[in-house]
Amino acid sequence: MVLDQGGHATRAIVFDAFGRSVCRAEAPIRTITRGELEVEHDPIELMASVYSVIDQVQKTLGEDYFKITKAGLATQRSSIVCWDKKTEQPLSPIISWQDRRTHNDISQYENHAQYIHDVTGLYLNPHYGATKMRWCLNHISSIKDALVSGGLCIAPMASYILFQLLDEKPFVIDPANASRTLMMDYKSLKWDTSLQKLFSIPNNILPDIVLTQYDYGNIVRHGHVIPLAICTGDQSAVIYSEGKLLESEVFVNAGTGAFVLKTSESAPDLENERLLASIAYADVSKVNYVIEGTVNGAGRALRWFAEQSDITDYEHHLDEWCERFDNPPLFINAISGIGSPFWVAEYESNFTKEVSSEEKFVSVLESIVFLISENIKCIQNISGEVLQIRLGGGLAKSLSFCQKLSCVSGCKVVLAQEQEATAKGVFYLLSGDIGEKSGAYSESLNLNNDQVLLTRYSYWHKLMSEKFLR
Repeated sequence: MVLDQGGHATRAIVFDAFGRSVCRAEAPIRTITRGELEVEHDPIELMASVYSVIDQVQKTLGEDYFKITKAGLATQRSSIVCWDKKTEQPLSPIISWQDRRTHNDISQYENHAQYIHDVTGLYLNPHYGATKMRWCLNHISSIKDALVSGGLCIAPMASYILFQLLDEKPFVIDPANASRTLMMDYKSLKWDTSLQKLFSIPNNILPDIVLTQYDYGNIVRHGHVIPLAICTGDQSAVIYSEGKLLESEVFVNAGTGAFVLKTSESAPDLENERLLASIAYADVSKVNYVIEGTVNGAGRALRWFAEQSDITDYEHHLDEWCERFDNPPLFINAISGIGSPFWVAEYESNFTKEVSSEEKFVSVLESIVFLISENIKCIQNISGEVLQIRLGGGLAKSLSFCQKLSCVSGCKVVLAQEQEATAKGVFYLLSGDIGEKSGAYSESLNLNNDQVLLTRYSYWHKLMSEKFLR
């Protein structure tokens, strides 16, 4: 059984020994937003959703529920929460990875930015956990009290789920989620004492970092004990959804955000590219790394513009509008901030000219394509030519998105038939089988040559470079 905790829902998927899904369950969670910067979830509601999907699985499977032999967990990375280990009650909301309330606090750490990048593989950014943890310590009185009393736990969201869900109440975290705090050394897989000191986060309130594959504890529910043996981040799991990536492939998971992922057997050298490095998987015998590019405003950018334009059914019309409008304006996509390789925490998104709302949707879609392609170019500079994109996530449903991505990136695009890529990746990690596979992929399309689109991309690249890479 794989538990997949995402931004809109918690899912449980049960697989048989051959990787076939035999049961699926889902429970929605609310995303609470305040203005442009604050994005939260309710931790009690989130845990209720976790219990709900397990209960749905038990109800659906009946006696077969007792045949579940192990479990794994994948969660959103960079989201953090505080709780009291004595009372087991949350002391803060879950502050989402999308949250940027600390963007004004980042400047005080700028002199340490290079050290942060060298140690963590990340760039100083309000999306990551450390400044959110610091914000909680500064602003929530119950957290200050728990720190004094010795009950405070402050950690990535995955750690909170493990603590609440498992019978043993562990206070641990896996490397993929720990790496998103800006305090883990991605080469040693340990908390870096200098960074803990920099952000004033005491070591005793942080969870112990363990391996991706680890004896985390047991889910005890409905009279059945299920050992949980894998914990990881959603994007770390998704690259294993059809086995190991080939040398010439990247995985692009285009959902709320879009993540461009390339695996590496050794710690990557990022000296000349403004990308991220993190842990994909670690056990007692090996560590797999990933080079990562991140686009903050993917599906969320389209939803943002849907709210601006009051067009709620845009998903059904995107391909039609892309056919109709073949030369839309450019869109500077700073929804949730601009990620790699530009790294701009706060900027007002804008279109280069005024057109109809339908045409602007095409501009937003193309901005996502352009940002993904820019990240693929940077990845190629580190690890060699990329020939193929394995594409997953909600945006893969748009044929126009796939065609434009293939054209601009210069890569063949293939689509996963497995809709639950994160869960399938955790399944392969649980089974110990992450060798190279052809996978259940259907080829989407080969390269096309839309010169007008490529010219538009060239203008966009020049505009972005002038604004943000001086």
